[in-house]
Amino acid sequence: MIDLHCHILPGIDDGAQDPEEALEMSRMAVDECFSGIVATPHYGSGKFLSDINAVNRLVVELNQELEARNIKLTIFPGMEVRLTADVLGSLSTGKILSINQGPYVLMELPIALVPAGFENFVRMVLESGRRLVLAHPEKNLEIQRHPEIIYNLLTVFDPGDLLMQITADSVTGDAGLSALSTAKYLLENDLAHILATDAHSAVERPPRISNALDVVSSIVGNERANKMVKDWPRDILAGREVDCDPPRQRTKKRKSFWGLFRR
Repeated sequence: MIDLHCHILPGIDDGAQDPEEALEMSRMAVDECFSGIVATPHYGSGKFLSDINAVNRLVVELNQELEARNIKLTIFPGMEVRLTADVLGSLSTGKILSINQGPYVLMELPIALVPAGFENFVRMVLESGRRLVLAHPEKNLEIQRHPEIIYNLLTVFDPGDLLMQITADSVTGDAGLSALSTAKYLLENDLAHILATDAHSAVERPPRISNALDVVSSIVGNERANKMVKDWPRDILAGREVDCDPPRQRTKKRKSFWGLFRR
């Protein structure tokens, strides 16, 4: 499996605090059957403005340590990019790392809303030759209230141009009931494409995915669940177009609280 969203690089953001924690997170990831992790330090989020050279250096150093300690895991470069007014300029001037330096950019929305004109922003990104993976949309407060926003977005663009990454702790309920119910809505309607850990530490937000993968498999089936953690992440890493079906709106509303525990 490939983890497309993980804050494993030490000392660069609110992820691993030092090299030893990064190594411990790596061991945990191997135990979960990950063979690769995309390191995604924050860019443009609060005090974090990760530098490409620093990210690449830390990726090289961590891979060297993993090889020296015979930990069978490969780290790939990337960033989790906060959507801001100047992000298009930063992309065009090479200040932002895409996933493994390919066409896909991991981007997160502001926590409370979906900015006006986001559809036009996506269109401009696509016109620049890039594609977007939207990080944890199920945690966005506006999408939690109106999850059909994602359905409407995905029906505008060709399948594979805009992808949705949901997070393990949302699927297991550890991120709260609103994130859980929204994640289930996205899964039930083929609106989720990637399952990732968004891990930040070895303790409080570890790189665990097995329980979440069981839940996802029970909703979408084993074949699509495997695509979400294996096939499609590998395509993204390689810069290949993700061959996914268009969304199908089977459920128009999120389930009630009690409905979360029924199939």
